[in-house]
Amino acid sequence: VHRRALPGVRSIADLASITPGITFGQSATVYGTGQTTIAIRGVDSQSGIPTTGVYIDDTPVQTRVGVSPSLGNVYPQVFDLERVEVLRGPQGTLFGSGSVGGAIRFIMPKPNYDDLSVYARSELATTKHGAASYEGGVAVGAPIVQDKIAFRASAWLRRDGGYIDRLDPYTKQLVRKDSNSQDSFSARLALGFRLGDMLTLTPSVYHQDLKINDGSRFELATSDRESGDLRMSLNQRAEPRKDKFTLPALKAELDLGGVSLISDTSYLHRTTETTNDDTSLSYVFTGGFTGGPFPAGFEDYAPSTLNLTKQTAFTQELRLQDNNQSDRFNWIAGLFYQKSYVRDQYAANDPRFLDIINLSQEANGEPPFDSLTDSFFGTELYQGKYSNFVRNEHRDRQYAAYAQADYEVIDRLKLTAGARYTIAKYEFTGFGAGPVLSSDGQTDRADTTSKTFTPKFGVSFQADQNNLFYASASKGVRGSGVASPVGGNCVDDAAAIGIDPYATLDVKPDSIWSYEIGSKNRLFDGKLAVDLSAYRVDWKNVQTLIVLPQCTIQTTLNLGTAKIDGVDLALSIRPVTGLTLGASASYVNARYTSSIPGPGNTVVRKAGEPFPGVAPWLNGEYVRPVGGAEIYGRADFSYSSRIKKPLDLNSPLTDPNLPRPPATSQLDLRLGSKFDLSDDTSLDVSIFMNNVTNSQPLLALFHETPGSTYYRAGTFRPRTIGLTVSLRK
Repeated sequence: VHRRALPGVRSIADLASITPGITFGQSATVYGTGQTTIAIRGVDSQSGIPTTGVYIDDTPVQTRVGVSPSLGNVYPQVFDLERVEVLRGPQGTLFGSGSVGGAIRFIMPKPNYDDLSVYARSELATTKHGAASYEGGVAVGAPIVQDKIAFRASAWLRRDGGYIDRLDPYTKQLVRKDSNSQDSFSARLALGFRLGDMLTLTPSVYHQDLKINDGSRFELATSDRESGDLRMSLNQRAEPRKDKFTLPALKAELDLGGVSLISDTSYLHRTTETTNDDTSLSYVFTGGFTGGPFPAGFEDYAPSTLNLTKQTAFTQELRLQDNNQSDRFNWIAGLFYQKSYVRDQYAANDPRFLDIINLSQEANGEPPFDSLTDSFFGTELYQGKYSNFVRNEHRDRQYAAYAQADYEVIDRLKLTAGARYTIAKYEFTGFGAGPVLSSDGQTDRADTTSKTFTPKFGVSFQADQNNLFYASASKGVRGSGVASPVGGNCVDDAAAIGIDPYATLDVKPDSIWSYEIGSKNRLFDGKLAVDLSAYRVDWKNVQTLIVLPQCTIQTTLNLGTAKIDGVDLALSIRPVTGLTLGASASYVNARYTSSIPGPGNTVVRKAGEPFPGVAPWLNGEYVRPVGGAEIYGRADFSYSSRIKKPLDLNSPLTDPNLPRPPATSQLDLRLGSKFDLSDDTSLDVSIFMNNVTNSQPLLALFHETPGSTYYRAGTFRPRTIGLTVSLRK
C-alpha cells in the first residue's frame, strides 16, 4: 500500500506520475474530450469492466468503459482528503472484479468529535501561451455535541485556464483563444453520531461537477511546439464535456467487543455529456479527403456527435472483522451486493452526409448518388439526421462473499490466505441504426452469468521493526462483455481480422494470476527507506480495446495471453538534517505471448507485441528553519522511456504512420515557507513552476486514416508558474 499526501497533487494524473507502476492518460484518441484510463503495473485493457478499482472511502465508483468518449471512470478531485491508498496487484479477495490490476482508494476525513479543524487553500497560476488558473477551497470539521455529534464539511472550486487556441478551419483566423479551459467543483458533508459506546453512524454526501470547455488536442500543422503555442483548426465547433455525480453514503459501525460489524451503503448517480466535432472525420471517411484545405461551399458544415451517458450503482457491503490487531490470528469476512446500470448513447448528426459522399464521387469521376439508399451505405439517415446512432444499456448484478485471515505461525512469521466467491449477472441491450452501420435499426441482446473464485496467498517475515520481507500470489477475474458493431466503414478492417462488422461481438471473461516478492527496509536509523518488489503477471484471454486503423472505430476483442514482468523501487533518504531525497522507478516488460491468427493464414497480432510502459519519478526536498518560519524547496522529475520494439507493419491492427509513444520527461519546482500563526495554526505560502523545460511530447498522436495528414495530439500543459497559500488548524 502506498499512501500519498504531497504538495502540488491536484488530480489523479498528478498522483499517477509520482507512484511506482502507475500510468494515466487519454485512451480514446479518436475523440477530443474523451476517456482517460489508469493502469497499475501494465494491467490495462481499456474495455468492459475496468482493471483498476477506484474507491471513494469504501464505495467502488468505477464503471464499465466503452467506445463512447462519455463512458469512462469516475475520479474524485483531490482537495480535502485524509489520504490516498494505492494497492498494486490483483485485489480480487477484498475488492472484487473491478480490480484485477489493483485499486486506488480516496479516503475522506471523518467528522471531528473532539475539536475544531480547518483547512483552506487558494492558488493562482499562469500558463505559457495560456489563460490564468485559480482555485479556492475550505474544509471545516468540529463537534456539534462534544464526543457525540460531529461534522466535516468542504467546498472547493478550481479553474484550469486553457492553452490551445481554436482557429477557423477555412480562414485560419482565431475563433477562441485558450479554448480548452476546465471548471471543477466539489462539495462534501459528513455527519457523525456516536450512539452510546457501541454504535457509530456516519451519513455523508459527496458531489462533484466537472466542465471541460473544449478538447485538449492540438493540430500539428498549425501549432508551434517549440514555443508551446498550440492551435487547432480541424474543428468547426468546440468539444465540451460535462461530468457530474452525487454519492450519498451511510456507514454504520457496531463494536461487539472483540469484533466489529460494519455496514457500508451507497448510491452513485452520474451523468456525462460530451460533444465531438466530426468535421475532418467526415471529410476523410465519407468525402475521401486525406489532406489539404477543406472544400469550398462547406464553410458552415459542422457535423458532430453528441454522447450521453447515465450511471447508477447501489452498493451494500457488510463486514465482520477482528478488532484485536495484535492477536496472532486476525480475520475479516464480508458480504457484497451491487446493482448497477449504465446507459451509453452517441448520435452522429450529419444532415449533409450525402453531399460529402458525392464530393468523393465527383473526385473519382463517378456520377452522384440521388440518395443514401442508392449509395454503398444502402440506407437513409436515422430519423433524418443521424449517420450513426447507438444506444447501449448495461445492467450488472453482483453477489459476493469473501474472507481473509492472517496467522502468525511463529514470532514475526505471518501467513495470509483469502478468497472471494462472486456471482455476476450481466444483461446487455444494444440498438444501432444509420448509414455507418448500414442498418435502419438493429437491436442486440446478451445475458450471461459468471461464477468466479479468486484466492490470495501470502507470507511475510518481520525480521525486526525496520525490515519486512514478503511474498504473495493472488488471482483476479473480470466478467464478460460485448462489443457493438463497427459498421460499414470498417468492412476492410473487419475482413482483415476476421470479424463481422455488422454483428455484436461477445467478449469472454479474462483472468490474471500475479506473483510478487518484496521487502520494506528502514536502514541507518531510518535515514534510508527502501521499498522493493518484483512481480510476474500471467494474463489469459485478454480483453483488449483496439482502434481499427483504416476506419479508426474502436472495438473490443479477446487477444490471447500476456505476461508482465516488472520491478518497483521506491527510495527515500535523509543524508543531512532538513534534506530529503526520493526516487521511484518501475521496470515493466508487458507483452502478449500468443499470436492471433486472422483469415487466409494471416496474423492479426504477433506474440511479443508490447504494452505501454510506466514512468519513474525523482524528487528532492530541503527544509530549513529560519527565524519563526520553515523554508523549504522541492523538485519533482518524472521520466518515461519509449518502447524500442519496431512496429509490426504486417499486422492489420498497425497504422504505419503512428509511431510508438515517445519518451517523456517533466520537471516541477516549488519554493515555500511555513509559518506558525499560533500553537495549532500554520500558514504555508509557496511559489511553483511546473513543466520547467516546457516539454511538449506528442501524446496519443492521431489521424483519421493511415493516409490522412490531419494530425493532432495531446501533450503536457505548457510551463505554468503560480502561487499557493494554505492554512491548516
